Amino acid sequence: MERLTYDDDLFLRMECVLGVPVVNQIVWRFERPVALVALESMWRLLAAGPIDRSVRRARIPGARDSWTAARRSADPVVIGSSIAREDIDRWIEDEAAQTLDPIEGPAWRLSATAVESGGMVVSLVGSHVVGDGGALTSAAAAALSGHAVPDDFERVGLDGSRSPSAESGADIADGVGRIGAALSGAARAVSNTAIESMRARRNSSADPGSSTPNATTPNADRSRVSIAPAAGAWVPSTVVVDCMTADWSAAAASKGGSANSLLVAVVLGILTGSGRITTEDRVRVALPVSTRIVGDRRANATSGVSIHVDAGGTYRDDLGAIRASSKQAFKAQADQRVTTTFELLKPLMQLLPDAIVAKLAASGSAPLCLCSNLGNRGVALRTIGGVDATAVAMRSITQNTDVALLRRTGGGVSAWWNESGERATLCVTGLDPDRFPSKEHLRGLVEAEYDRWGLTPEFW
Repeated sequence: MERLTYDDDLFLRMECVLGVPVVNQIVWRFERPVALVALESMWRLLAAGPIDRSVRRARIPGARDSWTAARRSADPVVIGSSIAREDIDRWIEDEAAQTLDPIEGPAWRLSATAVESGGMVVSLVGSHVVGDGGALTSAAAAALSGHAVPDDFERVGLDGSRSPSAESGADIADGVGRIGAALSGAARAVSNTAIESMRARRNSSADPGSSTPNATTPNADRSRVSIAPAAGAWVPSTVVVDCMTADWSAAAASKGGSANSLLVAVVLGILTGSGRITTEDRVRVALPVSTRIVGDRRANATSGVSIHVDAGGTYRDDLGAIRASSKQAFKAQADQRVTTTFELLKPLMQLLPDAIVAKLAASGSAPLCLCSNLGNRGVALRTIGGVDATAVAMRSITQNTDVALLRRTGGGVSAWWNESGERATLCVTGLDPDRFPSKEHLRGLVEAEYDRWGLTPEFW
């Protein structure tokens, strides 16, 4: 029986306990139509692949939920009515808002629509519970290459032969084992914390100046002017923009940086332009990292690192510092010898009942600056049925958000970047309803930042 990991459980709780499902989306933009038979073939292979599964909730307290065969598979390819070129972004948003169900199914959806001026747009959305962005792109790439199961994401949870009594017995055994793991992890975490605290006190005594605080991260409520309504549903503004991959690489290289460090710089510029941060701030930048390996059975296999950047520093003239700090953080994350306190506490956190999770979530926060570099994953996704996409966009979306939630969690900007051959595509979401009150406003900030780096934007 394959159990959900802590990360799988996290996204399941967000949906079932907090009522804010997270979905991943891939969008293809074509200048000419894709044959329906090609889309149907893609759908069949996705239906036979690892994202087509469901969660079985455990009946025994302490036991982890497990995977089972999909209770209801995705409907066949949904072909919508043709849309105008200017309505592409609205169609993409509507597809991202579709209801998915990782428990009862379906957990994913493939759809397409023709563009009146020519071409087609295709969307694949999947619940974050059944797969992270890397899992969804791997499943899609495998389907487009004629395979149901990718090398780095195995299909699990298809054993439906267990009787209810056998399932209960397995849940009891798992619950007992997880309680032991939780207690052991908590004890080690307490010990590590005590040791680190002693080291910090010794270092502080040896170096009186070491206690001087660094510049603080921005306060979400600083000089806030409420532009959005006081309450009610609110879909964060998102824009999707292309530029030539060669231009992005050249802009990064001209300042001693990489594609990743330029992504960080662009997002910081958007935040600064919005007024959410100032040149006095030291900003924590979250950088997701895939830990997926060949033969991986995990639905979610993403970790993350953080770096700090002085918003008023010299990064616009020299990307070297961002590049160096990112490289150092990635190297530290890859060091398997280091077990963090957070990792030690995961078994305990997965044991917590829904009611406690709901209370703890009240103090949760969203990243101020999240930059997800998906690299050249779009290359493997570019062609459907022999037709090359103009560009491929990838992103993650939180559904059912409202003004109060977004203000309380204090998010800033989340961005996803990838290249699919000649074009590099950036998806930018403004999570602050007052700093990013409309798609048009966010688009203006993105356009200004692209111009600052000598990039020519082409908005979807």
